[in-house]
Amino acid sequence: MGTATTSERVRKKTAIQRGRWDIGVLLWFKYHQCSGKPQLRARCEARTPRCPRRVQILSLTGELRSLESRTLGGVHPVNRLLAVLIPMTFATAGCSDGQTGDGGLPDAADAAALLLQDGGTVVIGVSSSPTTLLPPLAAAALDFEFANALYPGLNFAEWRDGGLSFPEHHPQALARGYEIDGATLTYHLDTSRIWSDGEPIVAEDVVFTFGLLSDPDEPLPLSGVTARIDSVVAVNDSTVSFFFESAYPAMLFDTGIGILPAHAYGELTMDELRALMANATDFRLVVSGSFNLAEWMPSERIVLERNHRGQPAARLDRIALRVLPDETTRRAALRVGDVDLIQLDSYAGLDDLADGGFRLARIPQRGYDFIAWNPEAHPAFALPSVRRALSLAIDRDAIIMALDMTGFAEPAYGPYGSLFADLAPSPPGALYDPDEARRLLDDSGWLDGNGDGIRELAGRDLSFRLETSSGNARREDAITIIQQQLAAIGVGVEIGHQEFGSLFARARAHDYEAVLLGWQVGLDPDISFFWADPESPVNLVSYGVPRVASLMDSALAAPSPEAARPYWKESARLIAADHPYAFLWFFDQIMAVSPKVGGVEVGVTGFAQNLHEWGVVRAQTP
Repeated sequence: MGTATTSERVRKKTAIQRGRWDIGVLLWFKYHQCSGKPQLRARCEARTPRCPRRVQILSLTGELRSLESRTLGGVHPVNRLLAVLIPMTFATAGCSDGQTGDGGLPDAADAAALLLQDGGTVVIGVSSSPTTLLPPLAAAALDFEFANALYPGLNFAEWRDGGLSFPEHHPQALARGYEIDGATLTYHLDTSRIWSDGEPIVAEDVVFTFGLLSDPDEPLPLSGVTARIDSVVAVNDSTVSFFFESAYPAMLFDTGIGILPAHAYGELTMDELRALMANATDFRLVVSGSFNLAEWMPSERIVLERNHRGQPAARLDRIALRVLPDETTRRAALRVGDVDLIQLDSYAGLDDLADGGFRLARIPQRGYDFIAWNPEAHPAFALPSVRRALSLAIDRDAIIMALDMTGFAEPAYGPYGSLFADLAPSPPGALYDPDEARRLLDDSGWLDGNGDGIRELAGRDLSFRLETSSGNARREDAITIIQQQLAAIGVGVEIGHQEFGSLFARARAHDYEAVLLGWQVGLDPDISFFWADPESPVNLVSYGVPRVASLMDSALAAPSPEAARPYWKESARLIAADHPYAFLWFFDQIMAVSPKVGGVEVGVTGFAQNLHEWGVVRAQTP
């Protein structure tokens, strides 16, 4: 099973045959949405949401349909899609949201572009590295930030006139156009696009990419089930059609995965495919985007270099990701010029960064932190009353104040925040109530019988290991305060830290007791990937409640977003009442950029979606 090549598995499960087509799983990209928040302190007034694509997997099987006598119609309307894409360009000073007014530079982006030199290197300081740059294998946010620079998809979304638009031919898309006829979406590939080894990009590459996810014996990090797509057909080398069960607004979204080369990767085993990053020096990646991988040392650095056959052409020679887990180190490296752009995890000292000439971008309410309680690791976590008690013992407002998060974060109750305020459940009482927490633990039988300050039941202490990602200052500081707050109700907590990639892999494998991590907020209210299926790789707590799953099925089957909202709202209410997580806070993300770098745009699809336009600002002579 482990030695079959990817092409053999694809042929078995997704072979195009006369009269039949079977496809197993399809990676489903959902763009994300942002919400406007009060303007950022420290002189950052641009509202610039960051939104890596969220991913789901579709399970499909269907019959090959005759393409004869099909009339392919016009472009599918997207004005009802729940999406916001508000790009922000970092210019030579300050922040801009593209609007006039205080703090904005409406013409600075164009001016900066004229001042950018060809060539050079930009260094990004990150707390952890991407786990892969192959889109079908991607799992973490940074994976998707950078994978598109190597492996673009068939389409590309833009924000135009207050809504999402998919141009017939975007320079970052592999297709030169598309047509939608009811439940059929057909792409026409841009025949001028080639792989970095000189081979043409063909429809079979699309078939291979989607078929790669079909093997149940080779589960990928982002797997899930839905049934919106019947089949994918390579009509000819430059034409590929997707057949859906019925037409729906997200058809263009759902076919946006980055495409891999069948001719180069088709004979690799899945283990060999996963190892491509580590073996990049010996086995050169075959890419179609603006950049290729030059060096892969995930604990230290990752280097991308210009793909001279890639489109659109990159301005920079190289982009390097330097892994600096400690934020203090990242800030210091930015100040002395060792790195050019960093993401911040904490909010202290932003005024100092702005005074130093660094451009700050606020990405409002783009994520939330939570503590996941693993019911497989501790019997107490299997009881909703205990989980509620633990959540009630956490004083979120006090932590927000202690960590200088006031104005940048809001307490969370359930999976929806202010982005979907109409769906967010209301807590039945105060979020912080240590007396009620003690009562709930007493009633559940967890008592401190021996007077050591830790509750116990049936000979087992109510104590556990709570872990978080090392280098994330916000989470590291929060976990220390939470340890003290839980101790006040008789709960023992041992703190642990681990590098994010390793900890995230353990969390997906349920190899933990309790873990403090965070998720990005989605574009639409669909949270089924996290809560409907206990086998989902991102269902960290194996949550599986039939009523919740049924409500989510109804939401997904609803004819419109408006019709789905009551189902999402009730789902969220039930999840919040079960307390599978201690939902902590929704927070803003802050990015800081050196004035030596221009062309960086931050939008709903992320901060690295236009890497080809980044450049080093030319030195100015008096």
